Amino acid sequence: MKKILSLVLCLLFCVSVFAGCSSLKEDEKGANVRVYLTDFPYTLDPAVVQINSDVEQILSMIFEPLTTIDEDGKVQPALATEWYYKYDDIYQLHRMYFELKTTSWSDNRAVSADDVIYAWRRILDPAMDSPYASLLYPIKGARDVKSGVGTIDDLGLAAVDDTLLEVTFEHEYDVDLFAEQVANIHLAPCREDIVTRCEKAGDDWAASAGDIVCNGKFRVQSMDMPREQKEDEQDFSGKFACKLVLERNAYYMREEDDAADKYVTPYRITCYYYEGQTDYYENETELTQEQFQANRFLANELYYLSSFDKGTYEHFNGNKDYDLETAKTLNGFSFYFNTANEILSDANVRKALSAALDRNAIVSEVTGTGEVAATGYVPNGVFDTDYKTDFRNVGGDLYKTGADPDAAKELLSKASKKSGKLTVTYLIPQNDYTYKTYGRKINYANVYEEIAKKAGEYWEGLGFSIDYRGLDPYAFKAALVARDYDIIGINMLQGSVDAFSYLAPFAKEYSGSSVVVDNTVAALEEIFNTHYTNIDSSEYSALITDALNAGNRADRAAKLHEAEQMLVDLCPATMVFWYSRSFVASDEISGFETDSWFGYVDMTNLKLKDWREVNSKEEEILAQRTAD
Repeated sequence: MKKILSLVLCLLFCVSVFAGCSSLKEDEKGANVRVYLTDFPYTLDPAVVQINSDVEQILSMIFEPLTTIDEDGKVQPALATEWYYKYDDIYQLHRMYFELKTTSWSDNRAVSADDVIYAWRRILDPAMDSPYASLLYPIKGARDVKSGVGTIDDLGLAAVDDTLLEVTFEHEYDVDLFAEQVANIHLAPCREDIVTRCEKAGDDWAASAGDIVCNGKFRVQSMDMPREQKEDEQDFSGKFACKLVLERNAYYMREEDDAADKYVTPYRITCYYYEGQTDYYENETELTQEQFQANRFLANELYYLSSFDKGTYEHFNGNKDYDLETAKTLNGFSFYFNTANEILSDANVRKALSAALDRNAIVSEVTGTGEVAATGYVPNGVFDTDYKTDFRNVGGDLYKTGADPDAAKELLSKASKKSGKLTVTYLIPQNDYTYKTYGRKINYANVYEEIAKKAGEYWEGLGFSIDYRGLDPYAFKAALVARDYDIIGINMLQGSVDAFSYLAPFAKEYSGSSVVVDNTVAALEEIFNTHYTNIDSSEYSALITDALNAGNRADRAAKLHEAEQMLVDLCPATMVFWYSRSFVASDEISGFETDSWFGYVDMTNLKLKDWREVNSKEEEILAQRTAD
């Protein structure tokens, strides 16, 4: 037994020693891996409305919420190592506690419970527009704080100490459910000192690498915004590159004697977005960015590709030479109808527009990159009563995926206005700068414009006159917040396993929209602003409140199914398709995992074959270009 015990102790010692070892030599930093992910994220603030369809992939790399959901649908620790429920007998309060792990922000300041509290208070600030506010409404005082009636001191959040977060609920609440809800990346912590400093200067704290601090496994090293190229701005290949560079967070869970790559293997991940094209490929100026970057991948100049147009997706999909992997996301593309518009104020018109859409044709003929035609507002993958049951499967089909022109015409026959002029607003992912390289303009295909025009064809078939308006990201978001649109095509990014988060914002008290604090208003429901669609239904709001206050998850799910059916009948918005996340990876890389229920790819252990030689050649080329 003594020999066995000695052997075990020896093995444990060896494991502890090798755990701190590194593959890096002295003064080495590690591999720099080049990838192409998605459109440029104009803000990395997780709490605000997001308009990029894949921005959550980036957010998941640089921020860490309290929990996460693994590929089997089970809640796992993330920033929190454990959580538990405790009833306060003296004050008769229902409380939940989260123990936080020891880790640091990318500027080496310890992550604390106060950082989580600040992030959640910020979302609930009356001046804040955040569609994620309703997820925090189980917390005591949250709805009053959002309305401006209550103060921050009334909110049931407290830091018992630096690493122990106390959450007090309005009433008894399901601990497992709340643990699932806070896995939402949009509820990740953020730093009060950074946000406050930037707001005073009139800046977006999450749009500049010089400001943003991260508590995730990577930090933002640089964030080059799309703009006109200057002659001396070239990447290693000699072409203008708009890119986001993520660098290993050197302080993530790292103690003083730990190896630099103990928790995060790659040193940098360079995410390209737009590039100038200078005699790179034949007829290159006719290529879209997706085609241009796919060619770079095929030439082994990029190692990971997860943004496609229809042509590049078809090239890789089913091609035995490439292993195209696809994962579901919990996000979709929706059309919002402005119910304050004279024509669209009639639910029959809105439902007619929804029924006229051929969702199958849109995903097969227009997008063509693995999207799934929507059969309801809430996507597949959202939990019903637990992770073993799917909300969409239980709720069944609420939309037809093909066009239903007869139903559309029947609905329109009941409307007070059966025709008129409507403008469809769509996103232009690029901003309004001109991208030029030696006099040549970068070409791009705007799928959002194509979706809008395809939908417009169906709506013109009903007798409406359709105009189109494309807006850059800043103007697009401003139009949404100001409700300055008739119909707007928008990426709906909730990133949640809870149907409540998709449905609740359409209820006035749960919209998350900013409010003007007015102490003269007596009724709480009169204070809140409506959803971006201007929908205001007291019956719908009551149903959402019933779901929030339901005593068990079965009753809660039943109320949410009722709410989804009512939402489809009110039709302030209609879901068109649900996003999938697809990617191809080079044989030169390994170690990445698709182990998240949300479709995120974990690049923590990403390895690049012969990275020393590869990165050295790139540095030589860059040095030569700079010298020239």
